[in-house]
Amino acid sequence: MDPSTISKKKKGDQEQIDIQEAFNIYNLLKARYVSTQTVQIFKNFIHDQDWTNILDKFMKHFIKQIGILEELGNKFRIIMPAKPPLDVRFATNINDITDDYIYKKIYHDHVAQLMSLIHAVRTTSTNDRLRNIIVKDLTSHFADFDDLYKFGKVKSWEEPYPVYKTTLPHQKEQLSTSEAFHIWDHINLRYEQIELIDLFVNFAHDSEFKAILQHGIYIFTKQVKELEQLALKMNVMLPNRPTSIATSPIDPETMKDKFMYRNILSWELNALDTHVRAIIETIRNDTLRKLWNELLNTELDYYDKYLKYGKMKGWTRVVPIYGEPVT
Repeated sequence: MDPSTISKKKKGDQEQIDIQEAFNIYNLLKARYVSTQTVQIFKNFIHDQDWTNILDKFMKHFIKQIGILEELGNKFRIIMPAKPPLDVRFATNINDITDDYIYKKIYHDHVAQLMSLIHAVRTTSTNDRLRNIIVKDLTSHFADFDDLYKFGKVKSWEEPYPVYKTTLPHQKEQLSTSEAFHIWDHINLRYEQIELIDLFVNFAHDSEFKAILQHGIYIFTKQVKELEQLALKMNVMLPNRPTSIATSPIDPETMKDKFMYRNILSWELNALDTHVRAIIETIRNDTLRKLWNELLNTELDYYDKYLKYGKMKGWTRVVPIYGEPVT
């Protein structure tokens, strides 16, 4: 069973955010302001017209995201960070600031933004609409990040990374050491998740929750088989597989559904972080980065449904509410 059953908001209910969500809105808006000003400054020193076009596209996305965040800030009466200037222009060019240097600064700025966004997704649990807005922002930012990285490769602004040493013949897309690690790390992650859920299935009291756990095992097992084949193809060492769960002497009454739900939710959050780091650190193999993106999108969708299910059951932690929105 897919955990897609959610509680409907009653007509007339006021939309609320919690105290961390208020900070997330403020923090993301502040970061967008800084990114906007950074791009405005660097555009004065760019020599390559293609590079200017890429940054112009990023600016359009930033402006759209800023508008959404400012609207949310006003709605929930959140203090806003100081806005940057409308534009930043210089009368002269400084040739010492190269396109290569600008690329590296923008690249690291994108990485910082991605880490802030995934943290905001993780900590936005009260307001489902806000979480969906942040997820869309994250998805858009990953698309920009992918375009940025590929553009840097074309322009030879990306430096070579350590190659994963293998006895296999040379392939079209080699692995870096970080990419080989993330294949191994993802397999470990799924093994441990499957082992944990397989244990919890034996103790689940709620039949609907038990069906959700069994569905999770099915999805993760399917994914790990694909990753195992990828590891074998790329000559990446496979970790030991999880042991079969034997009948436990533990009294089933001591294992509460809420406790098991929260443990699995924590693993879901860890998985989101793992996917994001894998995408950022997959800096050689484009096909592999696409796979991590697909896993992240699947995980985000599953996490959203799983979180809503837990809220409906009353199993999630309740974060203190922030103020009152404008009516």
